[in-house]
Amino acid sequence: MMYGSESNTQTDNDQTKPSNWDFELWKDLDPDYIESRWIEREQSRPLMMCAVLFGAIAWFFLLVPVVQSAWVLSKGGKRLVGTHMALAALGICGSIIELMARLIIVGMTNASQWLAKDFNLNDWSETDDGTGWRVLEMIHIVTQGMVLWIDTFEALAFFGIVVIMFYSVASEPKFITKKSSSIVIDADAASGGSVVSADNNVQESSLSPPSSPPASAFSAVTTKVPVEPTFSKCFTRFGLFVGVLAIVDFLADVLRFVDWKIFGRIAMATNTLLGVIFLPIWLLILGKELPQATERFEREAKRKSIIMNSLDDEKVPLKDMEIS
Repeated sequence: MMYGSESNTQTDNDQTKPSNWDFELWKDLDPDYIESRWIEREQSRPLMMCAVLFGAIAWFFLLVPVVQSAWVLSKGGKRLVGTHMALAALGICGSIIELMARLIIVGMTNASQWLAKDFNLNDWSETDDGTGWRVLEMIHIVTQGMVLWIDTFEALAFFGIVVIMFYSVASEPKFITKKSSSIVIDADAASGGSVVSADNNVQESSLSPPSSPPASAFSAVTTKVPVEPTFSKCFTRFGLFVGVLAIVDFLADVLRFVDWKIFGRIAMATNTLLGVIFLPIWLLILGKELPQATERFEREAKRKSIIMNSLDDEKVPLKDMEIS
């Protein structure tokens, strides 16, 4: 693979470039070191392009379960409407912005690799100081810094999503109160309305014939019935833990410009933990619990709809009522 101008002949020594990461050579914009980095980037470009495209598709499809979760948690838009609108907005904005950022990365990476492969970046002057490689690397750093802030918004959006879900589930009622009626029967009234004499002859009671129980015989009974939460506490607490890890990732990304060595490593570690381990686990648990929560919500909504329709059918219009 030939990099730079076709007129520039490369020796065997040019093919052997420093390949290990060296922060000082990178900061000094050493042309040979930068060229070696671009050779490695070209070799790993197919894998990186696949990872970026899959990441874009994953974030795009993430908005569907997030919006559905907001709808189910709000009980069809009847509970904490503003809070759940914020949840849906974070899911939509975060997913679309992340999709656009990944597509921008694909375009910039392909254009940069084309410049590194087919354009003359070595001899821009008589000294042959590799100015082209330095310019290309600076452009790459600037464009990656632009995308860096988009990635930080991704971390903030995910933190907002899990915090709102935790708050919504925690504020759901734990019990519902059901009222029922019971009949209180007096022991004397329950004797059958007859009196037995001393000679064991049954005489008719002088009591009045039994009638319907008075209203005071009915007493209201309330029963507390536990309500199953929309999502399990284990899931919401795990999501809150992943959200805190996302905040750590956000802070590490921002503090890279203070100390690139330390916070760059922290950001790389948190990115790996989030993208490879914790975020996929969170998505798998959400994919397991969301269908069950949606089914319970739809069943309850259908039951309430049937009750309301039956009550509407029993109502008599005022024009049909006879006034004596």
